[in-house]
Amino acid sequence: MLRATMKYAVWLTMLPALAWAEVESNIPWGVEAVTGYRSESVHRGFILADDVFDFQLESEVALSNEWSVNFGAWYATGTGTDNDYSEFSGFVELRYDTDQWSAGWALGYRDFTETFMQDGWETGPFFSWHFNEDLDLNGRLLYDEGAESMYGTIDLSWSKAINPKSFVAVKGGFSFVDDFYGSEGLHAAEMRLSYTYLVAPNVSFTPFVGTSLGLDDVVDDSLYGGVWFEVIF
Repeated sequence: MLRATMKYAVWLTMLPALAWAEVESNIPWGVEAVTGYRSESVHRGFILADDVFDFQLESEVALSNEWSVNFGAWYATGTGTDNDYSEFSGFVELRYDTDQWSAGWALGYRDFTETFMQDGWETGPFFSWHFNEDLDLNGRLLYDEGAESMYGTIDLSWSKAINPKSFVAVKGGFSFVDDFYGSEGLHAAEMRLSYTYLVAPNVSFTPFVGTSLGLDDVVDDSLYGGVWFEVIF
């Protein structure tokens, strides 16, 4: 999932000082709520369900000018399948930020229902290099306890303001694995294009389209679309 925290960081750079102050006054708790729909749920290269609705809560606590803790929970359910697919996950991330780069460590847990994916913890480091305000290079390496496998990703993320109330974002990259549900080596190539419109200082609407292409014979190919609705309060 695209982190909406990053979206709001983009918005704040677009807003004048008075609008920024209005956003801050409207989010006393700094909690972000996201609900959305997607035509297919693709988790790490595998299609798990069709017609999926998801709900997410996320927040961040600053420990200093550089250190912060990000945490949240996510629930998804598929209505277009013959089974009772659902997924619940929770995560916490310790993060260090500078103007040029960011790095940290993530810890999460996933609980699946009616799918071949196994429940379990996942943990590992992540890193981002900020080329400029619009372009980032991101890397992440996790140990997935359920799959008993390492799962890594490398991607580029780019965003650009269209006007003070909207921007476009593109994210694309590939994943690599070590015996991840029968996949070995290069795993999948993924790309997503989104358009975000700022309905109010703390409310957004984001339609998106994406694709995931298997780089291993056991990995699925998918083309999907959807929409997110986000509120910070």
